[in-house]
Amino acid sequence: MKNILLSSAAIVAFAGAAAADVSFSGSASLGYNEEINDGVYADVDLDLTMSQELNNGWTATVTYGFELEEFSDNSDTDFTDDDNLTLSLSNGTYALTFGDTEYAAAEYWSGVSEMDEDNFSEADGEDNLKISGEFGGVEAAISTGVDTDTGGTFQTSFGVSGDIGAVSFSAAYQAEEYNESDDAADTGDFTNEEVFALAVGTSFAGADVTVAYATSDDEDSTGIEVSYPVGDITLAAFYVSESADEDNYGMSAVYSANSIEAKAYYKSLNESDEFGIGGSYTMDELVVTVGYVDGDSLSDDDFGAYIIADYDLGGGASVLASYADGIEGGEGSDDIDTVVGGYELYDGLTVELGFDF
Repeated sequence: MKNILLSSAAIVAFAGAAAADVSFSGSASLGYNEEINDGVYADVDLDLTMSQELNNGWTATVTYGFELEEFSDNSDTDFTDDDNLTLSLSNGTYALTFGDTEYAAAEYWSGVSEMDEDNFSEADGEDNLKISGEFGGVEAAISTGVDTDTGGTFQTSFGVSGDIGAVSFSAAYQAEEYNESDDAADTGDFTNEEVFALAVGTSFAGADVTVAYATSDDEDSTGIEVSYPVGDITLAAFYVSESADEDNYGMSAVYSANSIEAKAYYKSLNESDEFGIGGSYTMDELVVTVGYVDGDSLSDDDFGAYIIADYDLGGGASVLASYADGIEGGEGSDDIDTVVGGYELYDGLTVELGFDF
């Protein structure tokens, strides 16, 4: 990242005697995948951040992103905005944020894995208005989406999380979001249901335990999740009782030590099974990752066997080579998830050079 300091006289957007901090950051990737993109693909992004310290401890911040180049699937897009403008005014305790920011419910909610009814909406490049604050270890926010064409609002939600002694908690509420049709409110034709969820967690006898409840559209999920460390291995399991469908449950074992990370898991979601095993080994700048994910769901696009070699070239540059053999819905996919490492792979052979600035 390169920082440029400009005097406040040159930055008319911010008032005050101190200088404004203007910084640029970006990323670029150039890759090859024959299966998905018919050859070469490229993506170059540029992000701009401007901040100014105001009086009384407040800071004003503006961020904006540009898509300089996006070439894939025989389509080419040059120099467009990323629709991610964010404006904020904060003082370390309170913040007012507008733009590309998360809905409050989705941001603060943390429940049990695989609950069907905690389906809070997540913002995707939308304009949101959010007020947030922190009060003695408790964080809370309220937000609403804003239609910048009409000035109307939608998808109002509230979220809170924190700790009280040895107990952690989170709670979230999402109002109904109706479609734009005039009779939507009368017919119940809404896009997203009203959702309420509450979770509490604590530790005892070396185990971390979380219980949670969520309800939407007169259906509910009630779940419990437990994790327990045994040396370098962490064992975990969850169970969710679902009123609208078959129950969800699963278990996992994670090992992390001596440059090795490994994980095996199994889960059954409404009687649809999924299992995976994978691991990674770090050798200085090189990370080698292998894994296998499969199941009986024909709708998933992330099943496959894969191997990855990821080499850090230094200075924010890296080169990645991967081969993924998609299974069922994963054949021809551009989103094969890995068991460890957090990669999203293209089906087939991929070679990609990446840069972060």
